[in-house]
Amino acid sequence: MHGNATVEEIDKQNVPSRFKVMSTLKFTNPPREKGEWYTAVPPLVSQSSGLSPMDYFGRTMVNNLPEEIKIGVIPVAVPGCRIEHLDKDFNPASLAGEADWFISIMESYGKHPYNHLIEHCRKAQKDGVIKGILLHQGESNNGDSEWTSKVKKIYEDILSDLNLNAKDVPLIAGELVSIGQGGVCGGMNSIINSLPKTIPTAHVVSSINVPQAGDGLHFSAHGYRVLGCRYATAMLATMGIENPRVEYYEEIPVIPTPNPAEGDFTFGTDRFNPSIWEHGEFDPKTNIFIAGLYGFGGWQYEQPIDISGYKYVVAELEENETNGVEFKIFDSSNYWGDHYKKAFKGEKLIVANIDELTRNSGSNIVPLKTDEIYIIGFWAYGHKPIHLKRVYLTNENPYTSVTQIPQDSEIKDGKVYDLTGRLVAPSLSGSDLPAGIYIVNRQKIVIK
Repeated sequence: MHGNATVEEIDKQNVPSRFKVMSTLKFTNPPREKGEWYTAVPPLVSQSSGLSPMDYFGRTMVNNLPEEIKIGVIPVAVPGCRIEHLDKDFNPASLAGEADWFISIMESYGKHPYNHLIEHCRKAQKDGVIKGILLHQGESNNGDSEWTSKVKKIYEDILSDLNLNAKDVPLIAGELVSIGQGGVCGGMNSIINSLPKTIPTAHVVSSINVPQAGDGLHFSAHGYRVLGCRYATAMLATMGIENPRVEYYEEIPVIPTPNPAEGDFTFGTDRFNPSIWEHGEFDPKTNIFIAGLYGFGGWQYEQPIDISGYKYVVAELEENETNGVEFKIFDSSNYWGDHYKKAFKGEKLIVANIDELTRNSGSNIVPLKTDEIYIIGFWAYGHKPIHLKRVYLTNENPYTSVTQIPQDSEIKDGKVYDLTGRLVAPSLSGSDLPAGIYIVNRQKIVIK
């Protein structure tokens, strides 16, 4: 449930105010206090987490429930954890020898995620009623035949400690990346699917045809959205709501291709330095960059440039990346200093709000000094060609207009797309769409 996919601009838009998250960790940007409720704008788990199934779970839930009902999630998630780390009887002393990054995350939960969860759930019970438990875990227990019994113990402990009845609080568990999608732990899904045999009130969410990010472990951003809707569909079914209106359709969306507008600033390839770190190569005729081993190339300035007057920075590749490419921005001349970074994760487009750019500073996350930028560019594992397209600064949100509409026959069969290019309804007929502008048969349609 921690979420690995990059939160994109479209994920921050139109989050229903009825969908809430109780922050179980302190956030500095945006500011959030532990134990308080906030509109569930991602990331939900921590400042370093990404998009998770919870995001579109909550949106789909409120989309199918009466307006007076709010949906809240209380997230506690540890990436890479074993199911034993979530147990009530977990011994924190057993963390000795674990990786530093893992211990750091466990420490944020007092080294005991179960106790941390129960503490916040009890606080949440003062405001509402707990109606379900969401679980997505299994990679670190791949092939563990006792996994279902371990999950049962945790589930029953939660019910007991919160004075809940199983018949009123179903457990919704999701499959891992499937073998068909290249999941390296896809075989674990057969064990996950046996969970209802051990826990009669458990329901399993399928991951069939849900795309992954390219590492065989994590879903893509599109995949997390789809999976979240499937979690909601499973939960709504326990409430007697069949065939719900989903918040996000399963067809892979069109990725808009933004174009610089008048007044935008484009970083010229004539000044691209392929060897800011390690020796790299760059062909200005083809815009192909080959980084050195763990190398970095881009634009470097002796006197800092000011990008604070723009709203968005856009970094785009010609092709989906396959070399671990990250986009980085530095507010100091020290390449080894703290900086903003965002991974492409197999995609080819990054759009970031300039006002929300941050960097790590020791144990804190602080705003990037966007009026003093010294270095901007691309990091990669190296020795493989990366086809750059462009990097530019703009005040125009690339997601507010359609610049690329599907050219295949599907776009002509009456399907309805929103202005980000996402499919939102199979047709206008019978669709209960909110007021707005949509694309049907490559034409803009206004619904009032």
